[in-house]
Amino acid sequence: MIRTGGTARAHRISSSVFHHGGDAVRCAHRASVLAVAAMLAAAVPTARADEDRFSLTISGFRPTSTTEFEGSSSAVPGETLSLEEDFDLARKATRTRIEGMLRLTERQRLVFVYYNLKRKRSLAVDEEFTWNGQHYDIDTLVKTRFDFSLATLSYEYAFIDTPKWLVAGAIGAHWAEAKASISAEDTSLIDEKERTSGGSPALGLRVLATPTPRWRLSGYAQAFKARVDGIDARFTRAGLAAEYRIWDNLGVQLGYDWFKLSADYAQTYWSGKLDIAIRGPTAGVTVAF
Repeated sequence: MIRTGGTARAHRISSSVFHHGGDAVRCAHRASVLAVAAMLAAAVPTARADEDRFSLTISGFRPTSTTEFEGSSSAVPGETLSLEEDFDLARKATRTRIEGMLRLTERQRLVFVYYNLKRKRSLAVDEEFTWNGQHYDIDTLVKTRFDFSLATLSYEYAFIDTPKWLVAGAIGAHWAEAKASISAEDTSLIDEKERTSGGSPALGLRVLATPTPRWRLSGYAQAFKARVDGIDARFTRAGLAAEYRIWDNLGVQLGYDWFKLSADYAQTYWSGKLDIAIRGPTAGVTVAF
C-alpha cells in the first residue's frame, strides 16, 4: 500500500527550506549592496566651501587716506602735521592690491596681501611749522613725499569647514614701512628724510560663505599691539568681499578694505609718531586652480 502523506510532507519541508534559503540570499545581497554604497560614499571627497588649492586676486584699490606725522629732535619738539591738510597730499589714489592664497591641507592655508601708497606734492606753505628741529616760515616752497607699504603673511586653520561655510583662525606677521621727506628751496634748510619700518605678529579671523556654487562672500578682521625695536605699534585691519566665479578658475571681485596704524617710535636723537588710516573699495579679478 502506497502512502502519499509522507511525500507531501517532504515537499512542504523542502519548499520551506528553499524559501528561508532565498530570504538569506536576499539579506546577504542587500548587505553587500549597502557595504559597496558605504565604500563609494567614503571614496567621494566631502564638498567644502573653499575648494581652491591656489588663488591670486589682483585688484585696483582706491583708498581714502588720513595721515598724521610728528617728528621731534632731541632739542626741539616737533608738531603734529596732517599730510593731507597741511601739505595737500592727495587723499585718494588708485593703487594695485595683491592677495594670494595657497592651501597646504584641507584645513590649512597661507594667505599673502600686499599694497603700497605713494604720494608727493609741491606747494608754498600757508602756515609756519617746525619739523625735526627745523622751522619753516609761511610761503616757504616745499616738496613733500610720503610712501607707505604694507605686507601681510598669515597662516590659517579652518576649525569650521562645511559645504557652505568656512571659519578660520589666523596667526601671522605684518610688515609696514613709511617714508616721509620734506625739501625746501630755502638753502638754509636741510632736506629732511625719515624712514620707519617694522613688523609685528597678527591675530585674526576669516569667514567665507558660498551660498551658491558661483558666489563667494568673505570677511576678515585682524588686530594686534606690539613693541618692537623701540616702536610701540597698534594696528587693526578688516575687509569684506563679494566674488562671482564666471568659470571655476576665473572670477570678478568687489570689496572694501580698511587699515589703521598708530605707532610711537623713539630713537637716540629723534622721535616721532605716525597715525595713518587707509580705507576704500577694491575691484579686481581672481584666478584660481
